Amino acid sequence: MTKAHAATQSDVARVAGVSRSLVSLALSGSPKVAASTRERIEEVAASLGYRVNVSASSLARKRSTIIGLVLPNLRNAFFEQIAACLGQAAAQRGLTLFVTVGSDQPEVLHQAVESLLGVRVAGIIFVSPWLPGEDLLAIGEEVPTCVIGRCSPGGRVDSVRVDEEAAARLIVDHLAALSMRTICYIGPRMTDAASRQDRERSLAQAAQATGLDFEVRSCGEDAGPATRAVLQDHSEPLGLVIHNDVLAIDAVPVLRERRKPGGDVALVSYDNTYLALRKEFSLTSIDQPEDLLGEQAVDLVCRRAGLAPDDGLQAGALAGPQARSVVLKPQLVTRASSLGR
Repeated sequence: MTKAHAATQSDVARVAGVSRSLVSLALSGSPKVAASTRERIEEVAASLGYRVNVSASSLARKRSTIIGLVLPNLRNAFFEQIAACLGQAAAQRGLTLFVTVGSDQPEVLHQAVESLLGVRVAGIIFVSPWLPGEDLLAIGEEVPTCVIGRCSPGGRVDSVRVDEEAAARLIVDHLAALSMRTICYIGPRMTDAASRQDRERSLAQAAQATGLDFEVRSCGEDAGPATRAVLQDHSEPLGLVIHNDVLAIDAVPVLRERRKPGGDVALVSYDNTYLALRKEFSLTSIDQPEDLLGEQAVDLVCRRAGLAPDDGLQAGALAGPQARSVVLKPQLVTRASSLGR
């Protein structure tokens, strides 16, 4: 690293293979960073000749009216809807929403976060982020942070989500009432959806409590092949639960070829997007109230950033209570995919 280009925390993060926020936390001596991670970061920083830039740190703490939003991708209609609701909630407070897209590639996601920190946002909202809890904790130490659709890892990272256990009970009770004997959950790979683990576990517990058989299949971006495999293995009345509406529409033509949707196979999905409403799909789906998710997430960020009054948080500071979690009640909207035409 030459004098013409003094090493930055971004340089250290890139070489160490971690987020810049985690570098910031480690170099500040925070006990929240694992000792082995801190040692590796310190070794990289020393090898690059990194020096703390005090003026830059001071500048980064100035208040902003921009809230950053990190979406996993643009394939899911739910992400489009939640972004619109977040934008409306931010605008009502005179704030601007700055949207960026991460991915399942750590370096791309870290770069998205780095871009938002670079414009000194007032806070960052993540939708179903695939980030290690340690990285989220580090970002929460640097800027007000809220995650949607995932439990908080703790620290100063707030969260807003729908009650997955309540949603699972609604689905299983509905399928049991339709005399389905087996429930199969088709979910994306773990690296494609942060909510998969909670969703799978909640469905398994609800099925067990109801006395129904339960199994799990994984799929890529197309749930069709997994659906065909499930139908080949099961001839009994089957409850098919698919992770979201986007994947569920892949299953609809497969079901029409081989079985009777809403008859001996009842299909249920999540998110209740505009796709679920379309007549050619007519999906029974768990509704996630995007307007409430958006309002609550923006409110939590504003309170922690000092942009809204809060008796429990010190205005304009990251100090205050630990993680706050808002859990919203789900609703199951039934349609032809489980009830028949």
